[in-house]
Amino acid sequence: MPEKVQIQIVTYNSREHLEQLFCGINNQEKSLYSVLVIDNASKDETVEWIRSNEPEVKIIRNLENRGFAAGHNQGFAMCESEHVLILNPDTELQKGFLQECVDVIESDEQIASVGGVLYQQLPKDGKNGVIDSLGLEMRINGQILDIGQNKPLNSNFRLKTDVFGVSGACALYRLSAIKQVKDENGILDERFGLYSLKDDADLAWRLNNSGFKAKIASKAIAYHSRKTRLGDDRKNRTDEVNQSSIRNHLMMLKKNLSWKDIWRINFILSYEIIKFIYVALFERQNLKAYFKNIKNQTSNIK
Repeated sequence: MPEKVQIQIVTYNSREHLEQLFCGINNQEKSLYSVLVIDNASKDETVEWIRSNEPEVKIIRNLENRGFAAGHNQGFAMCESEHVLILNPDTELQKGFLQECVDVIESDEQIASVGGVLYQQLPKDGKNGVIDSLGLEMRINGQILDIGQNKPLNSNFRLKTDVFGVSGACALYRLSAIKQVKDENGILDERFGLYSLKDDADLAWRLNNSGFKAKIASKAIAYHSRKTRLGDDRKNRTDEVNQSSIRNHLMMLKKNLSWKDIWRINFILSYEIIKFIYVALFERQNLKAYFKNIKNQTSNIK
């Protein structure tokens, strides 16, 4: 009989994070989980380290970098557990994280995803921690953002347990729910590319549209170093990453907007027009993202 949770990690030259990653995994209740690593053609001894130090871990070794979404879709396809915890390599689960999340997801069959309190900087010596994500929220203009990101978690911060979705850096999913919302592009949309931008938000939106719930387990703590991220400030990102972000956001809107969002259409249009004007004036190189999107839509019509 399979374990209750399949922990799966997509790696790409992730050797520097593995001690921290598996320290956190090995801190969890052993009977709860198995581990699957999908490696995207690492060249830095990632696979060799795992085989030497964590021999029970199953490994899928791709011959090329297929990206975050495609890698995890491979894992979902072979999963036999009830739930799947997807982890970025640069995360570290704190003791009891997995049990807390499992308790929450099993409290209600309509709960499809559970996240914890994800820190960029853990509380230490009486100091406040710095938040990475307390779940995903959708703003009135259609933006989907990490709650509390880069802010200190102190007594003034109200933690919500009911959220729009959870961060794909560290997310427990009910396998039957995410299979139910799978479309022709996969459970995670493989068109979103290598940079893992918006794919967790897109999945959260599809789950919402299907009537599922997302929760934060307030006692489940994890750390995310963000060393593998390309930066959350547009000014610190490459043009390629910014173009991917724009393109993926537009694809997500097209896929998921429904009659339930009619009330927010004017807010979305206003925001998108302002953003387009900003890009046209100050980031002309990123106009490519709009032209590519228009070209793709024209091709689909044909």
